[in-house]
Amino acid sequence: MRPARDNTAEFLSRLQPFVDSDGARNLNPISKELGLPYQTLRFRMLHLKDQGISVLPFVDTAKLGLQRYRVFFRMSNLKLAENVKPFFGGLHQSAGLGYYSRSLLSHKFDTEFAIPVGTQNDLEQLLRMLEESKMIQAAEMHKVEWRDILMVKTQFFDFTTGEWDIDFSRLTGDPSVRIPKPAECVRFDYTDLLIIKEVQMNAWAKVVDIAKSTKIPERDVAYHLNKHVLGRKLITNFRFRWIGTKEAWAKHSVFAMTFMFRDISAEEARHAMSIFMANPFTWNHLYSTDGIYLVETLVPIGQLPEVTQYLSGRLRSVGLTPTEVYYPDWNCVSGFTIPYMLYDQDHRGWKFTAERAFDYTLQSVKAYSS
Repeated sequence: MRPARDNTAEFLSRLQPFVDSDGARNLNPISKELGLPYQTLRFRMLHLKDQGISVLPFVDTAKLGLQRYRVFFRMSNLKLAENVKPFFGGLHQSAGLGYYSRSLLSHKFDTEFAIPVGTQNDLEQLLRMLEESKMIQAAEMHKVEWRDILMVKTQFFDFTTGEWDIDFSRLTGDPSVRIPKPAECVRFDYTDLLIIKEVQMNAWAKVVDIAKSTKIPERDVAYHLNKHVLGRKLITNFRFRWIGTKEAWAKHSVFAMTFMFRDISAEEARHAMSIFMANPFTWNHLYSTDGIYLVETLVPIGQLPEVTQYLSGRLRSVGLTPTEVYYPDWNCVSGFTIPYMLYDQDHRGWKFTAERAFDYTLQSVKAYSS
């Protein structure tokens, strides 16, 4: 089946509300609403991945009783630095690590943790223990006030060719952009966490597939997915995200950049947000309680000069300069699902301690070394 010849950018824009609400999981009502044959719609949805577009669920960790922290450090152990997977795998399972990347040239690690509210001291202690054991050094920790994932700007993307067409001179931003409000914890259980984990791994996972993977009855999966995970907005929304094709990554023609602004005021952050949110290649940004604004971008290498010039010119016009710019190494970057393994089913609550996390991570590293 060939792709339809109508305005494909318009198709993505029309599909966007359905993606935002539930990830466009049910194609039958979408087919009727958009007036597209089911098979045509299904083909287009499956073709998205081939064009480098994925659907990413945004989990509201605050509703789960978790608090995000961004942590930066360098590796002290050179041997460990050559293979970091056992180290970070241990931190994911025992300390809520959700993301890590190593920056090219500076070799600095950028990580994000989601830990139970009220356990900040344990995370601080864990970092000290890792420093004292000569595994990491120069650790700094920042509490995330808010974090948001941006929807890809479909009007600039040609779905048929998989190419971008952007006039950077006409991009505009709005300094009065909406800042996400923190949510309060709601009721959930371990079944909800397992379902969220499966949806994070595959946003279009069917109920039958989730049931098979989690060994939970299909009826229970359907109920928890619709009434809890989506009904209570544990997954707040879904986003179209451009990640580039496999071929682009194989040829290193996709380039990631992370911009950090330290000690930035709320007003200055709004101006920075306005500029970066207008950039079609910004996909994620956050603001910490101690005044750090962090922005993650993913840029096709052919667009890199124009993107850099656009950001430089616009930031200069409002008197802002990034404190640091990281270039995540495509060979040392990974993301994880929510830390469902920290949930104690017997006591129906989260359990995280520095001592247990340190011991578990140390054993993970030793197991690999042996």
